[in-house]
Amino acid sequence: MNNFIRLIFSSFLLFLFVGCENASNDILDSDLENEFRTAIANTKAEEFKYLDDGLVPQENFFINSKLKFLKFRFNPEAGFTERRVYFDLKTDSIEKLVLRKIQADWDSFEDGNYHKFNDSIFVVYPKINKTDIYFDNEKVKSINSKSFLLKEEKYIYKLKNYTENQHKKKASN
Repeated sequence: MNNFIRLIFSSFLLFLFVGCENASNDILDSDLENEFRTAIANTKAEEFKYLDDGLVPQENFFINSKLKFLKFRFNPEAGFTERRVYFDLKTDSIEKLVLRKIQADWDSFEDGNYHKFNDSIFVVYPKINKTDIYFDNEKVKSINSKSFLLKEEKYIYKLKNYTENQHKKKASN
């Protein structure tokens, strides 16, 4: 049964990606970035310069020695994925995850370049078990699922723990 659900979910994602070739979410992404920066400014979170992995650029913002906002990006060969994570300071849980994925359409490779890309944004609200899916700057669907978060969670918490440990080390020096 679990495999069946994964197969249906994967098919749904493939359908969404294929249906949105070369659509861009730049306007929405800019709005979400402004929202992220405004939240940082409003909470007076302090930036902490730390990079766990030179291949994964990250930005870290702390309140009372706890990581409140985290942004990081993977840059594979063609495309990228970027995450903005909002943490609940009381529970250390994820309040919100904004995930942007730009992936090359592998069939569009010609003359050394990819000519088509799929751009999607997923906004996950774990506390209410909801994910909003966006293409071409428009919300196309909301689903009762946090499966995107489940795929990301292990790495996010690993990065959070490493970053907080480095912050504590710096504060104790």
